[in-house]
Amino acid sequence: MSGETQLLMEQLVDAVKRTQEYNQYQTLLENVRKRPEIYQRIGEFRRRSIAFQMTDHANPIEENNQLQKEFADLQVNGLANEFLAAEHQYCMMIKRMQGYFLENLDLALEFLDE
Repeated sequence: MSGETQLLMEQLVDAVKRTQEYNQYQTLLENVRKRPEIYQRIGEFRRRSIAFQMTDHANPIEENNQLQKEFADLQVNGLANEFLAAEHQYCMMIKRMQGYFLENLDLALEFLDE
């Protein structure tokens, strides 16, 4: 990788670190980590949610609803709910960036459609 490319990546990371999405996520992450019981519960939900998203399900809507019910305490906890929303916004920003790169840098991905 060229020095110019490395410099541009560093500038992009710096720009991301100045966004509202990144800063809100980092602030809330710091607050959540100060509450170990909430942080642990959020971690459990995130693990289960990712596992759910990565597997096929016979009845995905019902199973997702069950997961949401099991972790309903996080939805009513202001800090946990705010953190999860901020994390979602931050991840969506990263996803949009990734999509932009993939769409504009001519990486041959058509084999995935087969």
